[in-house]
Amino acid sequence: MANIFDLAKRDFKRFVTSGGYNIDIEMKTPDKSLTINIQGFTVKHHLSFDSDGNQVNTKIARITVDEDVLVQNGFTVRNAKGEVALTGYKVKFKDSSGVDKGYSVRESFPDENFGLIMLILNDAKL
Repeated sequence: MANIFDLAKRDFKRFVTSGGYNIDIEMKTPDKSLTINIQGFTVKHHLSFDSDGNQVNTKIARITVDEDVLVQNGFTVRNAKGEVALTGYKVKFKDSSGVDKGYSVRESFPDENFGLIMLILNDAKL
């Protein structure tokens, strides 16, 4: 029988990959030698806070994906040091109006417990 952590991990992964809040995401290696289509959780908003706590108008885009799904689709996710190294990978997904938007991975924040990776994105040409 699975313990509570295993059940939580399964549920988190299901939420990100097939839980109804996920959308189609296209990812490409920086050299464009491999393109995959996966499911993931996306967020894009235009409000943040500066170091003084004041609201500022900035675009923030990020996705959360399952590391196992990336590996199963042929992506090399970790470098020789065992760290997640996805900077420069290209990402495309539709915004709320159905328009494809292109991004480049700026930063990676892996969740080492659940096997999910949050990727912070910059705008990029499709």
